Amino acid sequence: MNRLLRTVCVIALLGSGAVQGCDKTAEAKVHVEKLPAVTPSLPGVPTLPPPPYPTQLADQSYTVYGLRKQLRKTIETDVSVTGYIAKVFIPPECPPDAEKLKIKCPTPAAPHMYLSDAQGETDESKLLLVAGYADNQALIDEAIEAAKKPKKPLTAEEQKELDDTGILPIPTDFFAGAKVKVLGRFAYISGSGFQSSEGVLGYAGHTTLEPAPEQAAAK
Repeated sequence: MNRLLRTVCVIALLGSGAVQGCDKTAEAKVHVEKLPAVTPSLPGVPTLPPPPYPTQLADQSYTVYGLRKQLRKTIETDVSVTGYIAKVFIPPECPPDAEKLKIKCPTPAAPHMYLSDAQGETDESKLLLVAGYADNQALIDEAIEAAKKPKKPLTAEEQKELDDTGILPIPTDFFAGAKVKVLGRFAYISGSGFQSSEGVLGYAGHTTLEPAPEQAAAK
């Protein structure tokens, strides 16, 4: 039978009508198996958690989170940042008899402190270094002692002369737990030599919004 079919097909090459008949006969011998439908199994759309803090507050100052989130926009610019003082660097004391014992104490780092969005934050990755508000700890200690002494208020002329010098007063209320708004230059390297890939805030002034707990209790 197959031999006869091949013979018929060869003859069919002489006419288009017969060719169509051969094609139909060949198609009839092809078995097409339909595969089962594939239903994709995809995970559900994840629900992203909200950001932990806003980028900016109502007064347009940045949070520490927002300052870094907008790094391309904020780096190498003058900004204001509101946060809590997480910790303040206190240089280690040199033994009083160091000279007698011929001990050379290392030069401590310049004064600096760290801001955070949450009071009592201990995660180092969430802290912003602030520096440039004093050359050494001795100047801060002197300024704190001077602030305790009564002094007459400056006249408008004296205040103007002081402002014209461009010299910033040394902060005397930088203590852990205080809430402050700090003005400064946000950069990878500060003018006082500190550097960080996440940016450092070079101090240019501040406002204390809430004193440190021990300061508030002392009043």
